[in-house]
This record gives sequence, C-alpha cells and structure tokens, in this order.
Amino acid sequence: MNKRKKTPSKRSSILVCVTGQKDCDRLIRTGRHLADSQKIELQVLCVQPTHAGYEANGEELEYLRQTARDADAEMTVFFNDDAALIAVGFIKQIGAIHVVTGMAEVPINGFVDTIHRMVPSIPISMVSKEGVIYNICPNSAECGPHLTAVPQAVTE
Repeated sequence: MNKRKKTPSKRSSILVCVTGQKDCDRLIRTGRHLADSQKIELQVLCVQPTHAGYEANGEELEYLRQTARDADAEMTVFFNDDAALIAVGFIKQIGAIHVVTGMAEVPINGFVDTIHRMVPSIPISMVSKEGVIYNICPNSAECGPHLTAVPQAVTE
C-alpha cells in the first residue's frame, strides 16, 4: 500500500509585519482586532537585515515578542536582506488572508509595493505612526472590516 504524505493544510490568518521598533505594538493591536473580527489566527513577522545578526536590538524584539504573546500570536524573526520576498513566502506558507504593516517613511523601500505586486489578492492595511489606517483592497476580494484608527491597548 502506497501512503502519500499529506501536506499540512494552510490555515487562514492575519499577518502583522513589524520592523523591530517598539512602536510596532500598534500594528499588533490592529492585527489582533482584525483576527478577532474574523475569528482567525494572528501571526507576527519581523525580518531583520542579515548584517544585524547578533547586533539586532534584543530589547525591542523581546518587547514585540511579549506584545505578540499577550495578543495570543506567534512571532517569527528572520534575518534576510529581502524583507518583502521573505514576507511573501511567509504569507503563502501560513495562508494569510490580510497583512498589516506600518507606513513607509522616506526613503520608501518598496516593501508594501512588492507584497501587493506579488500577492495582489491579499488586502493590506498600513498603520501610520499617528494611528491612521490606510487600506489597499484588491478589486476581487472583500477587504474585511475597515478600520480607520488603531484599537487601544486593553488595560486591566
């Protein structure tokens, strides 16, 4: 009898892309809100430049890891110089149906443009430092809940 190994099925999730700065916690809060509204998983991805290696700011990454954990999300960190390409691969690997990122500052590195070009069917929400959310919604898909501002942190 020839048994074929089944490929694990992709589960739908919201993917939050962070840069390793503490203020990316607003992105994780936004992602958590979207994931809750759609009753799906939340994943957090941080791609650091290869040259960062052990020099990556561990304190900021640990803060974001803890923020992700508090949001019931897994945070994955890669070291690679092509962050957008890694993000696209990760989007496909986890079956992400929506991506949350920050807003590009000058100079614009093309991160969001590359993701949108390579997976044009995935909605992207970009969150500014001021908390305003801008959405790129594909014509062929529902963009999901339209947020206009970052959800506030839950305080107990």
